[in-house]
Amino acid sequence: MSDLNELNGLPHNTPAEPVVPVAETADEQALHDEMEELAKVFQAELDRAKAEAKAVAENAPVDPEIELSDAAQIPPAAEKTVAENAPIPEEELCDCCGEKRRGTAKDPTSPFCTECDAGLRHYPFDFLNIFFAVIAICFVFYGGYVFANHTETFVAVQKADSLRAAKKTESALDAYAVAANIMLNSHINGELVYKREVLLAYSIGYLNELSEPAANIHTWELTLPHFRALKNALDDTAAFLTTWEAADTLVSASVTSADPADIPFDALIAKLDAMKTAEVVTESSEDETTTAANTYAPKVERYSAGAIAFYKYQLALICKKDFQTQITFLEELQSEAPQHVLLYAPLLLELYAKTGRDIEPLCDLIENTSAEESSPTLARAIQKRIAGQPDESMALCDEAIAAYPEYNEEFYRQKALILLAQGNYSDAYTTVNTAYQESDSPSFQTVYTVAVCAAAAGEETAYNEIISLLTNYGYSVPEEVTGYKDGSVTLQQILFEGDYDIS
Repeated sequence: MSDLNELNGLPHNTPAEPVVPVAETADEQALHDEMEELAKVFQAELDRAKAEAKAVAENAPVDPEIELSDAAQIPPAAEKTVAENAPIPEEELCDCCGEKRRGTAKDPTSPFCTECDAGLRHYPFDFLNIFFAVIAICFVFYGGYVFANHTETFVAVQKADSLRAAKKTESALDAYAVAANIMLNSHINGELVYKREVLLAYSIGYLNELSEPAANIHTWELTLPHFRALKNALDDTAAFLTTWEAADTLVSASVTSADPADIPFDALIAKLDAMKTAEVVTESSEDETTTAANTYAPKVERYSAGAIAFYKYQLALICKKDFQTQITFLEELQSEAPQHVLLYAPLLLELYAKTGRDIEPLCDLIENTSAEESSPTLARAIQKRIAGQPDESMALCDEAIAAYPEYNEEFYRQKALILLAQGNYSDAYTTVNTAYQESDSPSFQTVYTVAVCAAAAGEETAYNEIISLLTNYGYSVPEEVTGYKDGSVTLQQILFEGDYDIS
C-alpha cells in the first residue's frame, strides 16, 4: 500500500496510524475498489515514463552525478523495445526494402529481411508481363529463323568485304557479283552492297561494268549523304564514257589507213584538246523517260579531261609514236584523273621500266591499290632483263607465275625472251608455246613471240602456222618477225633496242 500512502500525501517511511477495523458499508467498498484501480493505472504510467526517461538518457550525455535508483531501472522488456526503435546502421539494412534489418531466422546472413525474403520467394507474376515475355521470345525465334534463311547472303557479302579489305580487288569484285546474284534470288535489295561493288569497280577502272549494279539503286537514294561518293563516281564515269565515244567518233573518220604515217596525228590531237571546252553532245534514248524514275541517269555537262588524255595515248599507240610521247599522255591522264590508278599506272610503269626510270614509286602506288596486280613484278622483270640481269629477271618471272597464275602467259613470254637473248632457242620456243597453247585468247605479242622463237629454233611448221593464222584473219605480220626470219633483223636489235620487245 506504499503507493496508496503516496497518494494520501504520506511520506514513504512514516508509519500510518493504526486503522481501527470497522464494518465496511457498500459505499466504502466501491470507493476502495475505485482507488485500487486508479493506483494500478498510475503505476503503469509511472513505468512508461521511466522507460522513456532511460531511452533519452542513453542518447544524451549522462551527468555523472545523477544516477537512477534500482527502482527507476527500465525493465528488460522495455530495453528490448528501445533497442528495436534505435536507428539501424546502413550496412545492416535490407537490400530490398532498405528499411528493416537484414537476416531471417533461418538465415541470419541473408541480405533481405524476413518479410522481403518471404515475398521474393512467392512473387506474384502479372499475366501481362508473362504475355510480353512470350511475345519477346517469339520475336527472338523469328529473328533467328530470318537470319538462318539469309545466312547464304550474309556469308557471301562478308567474303566480298573481307577480300576488299585485303585489297584483293579482282577476287572481291567476283565475290560481289556472286553476292548480288544470291540477293537477287532471295529478293533482297542490298543497296549498300551494290554501292561497295560499284565503287570497287570504279577504283580499278572497270568503268563499263558499273551500270548493272548501279541500276539496283534508286535515284532518290543517291541524294542521301552516305551515297555521295557513289553519285560522284557515276557522274565521273558517265562523263568519261561519253567523252570516249565522242572522241572515237571524231578520230575514226580520219583513221582509215593501215599505214600509221598516213594518219594526221597532230591535227587529231588538236581536235581532241579542243573538246575540253566544247559543248557536250549526247543522244537521247527512247526509254529515257521510263528509266529516269527508277535508275539514276547522270547528266554530262562537260567532257572528261582524263578521258581525252587516255584517248590521245591510244592514238599515239596506233600511230606508233615514241615512248616519250606515250608517257606524256599517260602522265596527263594521271594528273587529270588520279583516282583511276589501275587505268594509267600499269601502262606508265612498263614505259618507265623500258626507259630506265625509277619505277618503285609507281609500284608502291599500284600495290597499295590492289594486292593482286602483277604489273609491278612484270615491270621489275622487264627492267632487269633489259639491264642485262637475266637471272634476277628469270627469278621474278618464276615468282610471278606462282603468285599470279591467271597472268602467267606474259611471264612465260618474258622467260622466252630471256632464253632467246641467252641463245637457248629450243627452250625459248617450248616455254612460249606452252603459254600460247594454254591461253584461251593469247595476246598479239605472245603470237609474235611464238613466231620468232619458232624461227630461231628451226620449227618451220610452227612458224608457217602462225603466219597463216595472222594473214587469214587479216592481220599484218610485224617487221621484227619477218625481218628476223629473212635475216635483216637480229635478236640483239629486237631485245635491246627500240621497244625492247617483239612489236
